[in-house]
Amino acid sequence: MLAASVVIELFGLGFGVFAITTVYPYIVEAFPGWSRTTVFAPTSIVILTTGAMAPVTGFLLDRVPIRVLFAAGIVLQSVALLLFARVQTPTEYFAVAVLLGLGLSGVTILPNQVLVSRWFHSRVGLVNGIILAATALGGAIAPALVTRLIEATDWRTAFTWLAALAFFPPMAVVLTVVRDRPASRGLAPYGVAATGAAPPTGRTLREAARTRTFWALGAAMFLGGMPCYSYNKHILLSLRELGYGAVAAADLKSLFFALSACARLSFGWLCDRYDRRRMVVVHLACIAAGYPLLLLIPQSPGLLVPCLLLVAIGYGGLLPSIPILGVHYFGRAHLGAILGVYKIPYDVAAAGAPLLTAWLYDLYGGYAVPERWNTAFAWLGLAIAVVGLAPARVDERAPAPLQGRPSWR
Repeated sequence: MLAASVVIELFGLGFGVFAITTVYPYIVEAFPGWSRTTVFAPTSIVILTTGAMAPVTGFLLDRVPIRVLFAAGIVLQSVALLLFARVQTPTEYFAVAVLLGLGLSGVTILPNQVLVSRWFHSRVGLVNGIILAATALGGAIAPALVTRLIEATDWRTAFTWLAALAFFPPMAVVLTVVRDRPASRGLAPYGVAATGAAPPTGRTLREAARTRTFWALGAAMFLGGMPCYSYNKHILLSLRELGYGAVAAADLKSLFFALSACARLSFGWLCDRYDRRRMVVVHLACIAAGYPLLLLIPQSPGLLVPCLLLVAIGYGGLLPSIPILGVHYFGRAHLGAILGVYKIPYDVAAAGAPLLTAWLYDLYGGYAVPERWNTAFAWLGLAIAVVGLAPARVDERAPAPLQGRPSWR
């Protein structure tokens, strides 16, 4: 089941959003009249659509077989990638992005997090780290692969190949492997005695939303996500402006996502052993420390690798922290609904950051101003995490007590 989630993540999100951003330099060349904001709009549209669908997806996950959601998402995503190969106008460009967002809502992180939460009641940190590392691994493979494919053919042909990759491998594992719950195969969740598992416990969404920790975690994820998603979407064009060739820039982007994949694995492993709140703070601190280096790279190119390393480590730990701390603070009983709500601020950051950066680029003619804004976001997110998150225990068996003032009332 874990391998199935890895395949779905790798070929779903990895060859969806991350592959599209690899094509942006070629879109800029193919449509010279389009602004940078127009070129980057599909990423924001895709993520906003996925985010808007998150509460619906969370609702359906508690009621509809997960295989149905996976299959529908795979079909919609593949059709959207085929249509991207045929766009000619901004209207078509944006409409296909909406369709891709609808598809991704059925195959991306939220359904996989809920699936593994049903099959694993221990080693949750490591398991979430593995499936999210698969996303980053897709992001590491896609830039180098797609860029070389485009250089050998053209960007429209590349989208046709991406559609095939996004359809056949994940659909195969959905049809042959994926099952909703261990009981359907006469099993107990991993980490639970074979005699049977106790019913899942935890806070309802309303109860969780009354705690300070619920809001602090959402705010920290939003503010920490802003610089990460700005950087990973704009890195290719930024490196091209610094004088790197197409293949060299794509390889550096692949390096960024490879480092992120390693960070996601290590984050999950560490969260099974140490205070999870501290792990989140450390990763936010890496983002806050690494992002200011972007302002110095034009004068000191040697800072590029340390910047890539720090931001990739921080970015790698950001997304896995949501389900890990969600289970820890609020339990599993209503996890689909809670994670569905948490996806909204995270996806707003993922959608808004690249578009805000593109708009500021068009306004000021460069990346210096957006880099300053994103640095401020990173430091504010770090401060909120330090002050607002309740201390976390390693115990998996029950929701952690939310210390301090229990609610906003």
